[in-house]
Amino acid sequence: MNLLIGNFGMSGGCVFSLRVLSRQKCCALLALVQIATCAASTLPACALETPAAQVPEGTLADANNERDKQEVEKVLRTIETDWNAHNLDSVMNFYSDDYMNNDGLDKKAVSALTQDFWKTYPDAKSSSETKQIRLEGPFATVESRDVATGTTAKEMPGIGTKGELHSMSEGQLYLKRQGVAWKIIGDRIDYEKVRVAFGLARQVQAQFSAPEQVRSGKQYTARLELGLPSGLTAVGSITNTPLQYPQPQPEDAWRPMNEPASDKPLLERVLVANNKNRNELLMATIGITNTARNSLMGIAFLTRRLNIIPAMEDEPVKIVEKETKSPIGTVDTKKPGDTGTH
Repeated sequence: MNLLIGNFGMSGGCVFSLRVLSRQKCCALLALVQIATCAASTLPACALETPAAQVPEGTLADANNERDKQEVEKVLRTIETDWNAHNLDSVMNFYSDDYMNNDGLDKKAVSALTQDFWKTYPDAKSSSETKQIRLEGPFATVESRDVATGTTAKEMPGIGTKGELHSMSEGQLYLKRQGVAWKIIGDRIDYEKVRVAFGLARQVQAQFSAPEQVRSGKQYTARLELGLPSGLTAVGSITNTPLQYPQPQPEDAWRPMNEPASDKPLLERVLVANNKNRNELLMATIGITNTARNSLMGIAFLTRRLNIIPAMEDEPVKIVEKETKSPIGTVDTKKPGDTGTH
């Protein structure tokens, strides 16, 4: 069965996921030094002067942190506004020239990827929910959840409808103050799911499950489950490819999805993570057909990311017994009758 799905890239787009200085220990040490100095003094007593107006500890640091936090929040709002306006120059102006993300993409790749994404989904919009902002000196880490929606510019050949995009991701955005401006120096996506559906596939319930991270070179299972209305059937495929730009088109054969029941078809595959220590893009492709399987009535692409744990050489932990030094010489730590062998 040959299904024409057209040229629709599954570009994930650019996900803009968009310090507290503790002085307690330092102040405690200073107080101890001051007390010791007073105790060692030849004066009969140490008079401690109490300032007329005490400044709470950490006030300056807290004020700086609050100012930095407000600046970072303003940057995040501006990025979201510019991104939704599809203003590429303004968006990329927030990226440092040495930007690099956890998929190995640099600033140039992100710029090209963003352009491709907006061409594919000309009405794409994104909204971000900031969970936490951590500040440490000139560095800021933003943890967020991001949602994107959009519609494809083209209709799917043979189906006659445009595709609907729904995307959700969670991760961290890393920023650094460079001069007077905050710049994005990197980001990390921990979790991401994307769905693009055409025709009747827009109404089909689908669950695409897989682990979020796997060790390089190890096997894992990806599972696709559907909820189909009566009178329809489905074919599907599941593929995995290392994340890169441009992303190669995965190849896989369509497989009938009739089990375990016709209204709840299932497809499951055992895959092997790449041994190049690169994060992966998992893709499930669903074709909705009539019962005779001679008419394509809908198609959906479901993707999710798989973070790869780099393979490390296993080395046994060596326990080395050390001799205890004392003023009278070396002390043997072995117990009487202990031969040293176990």
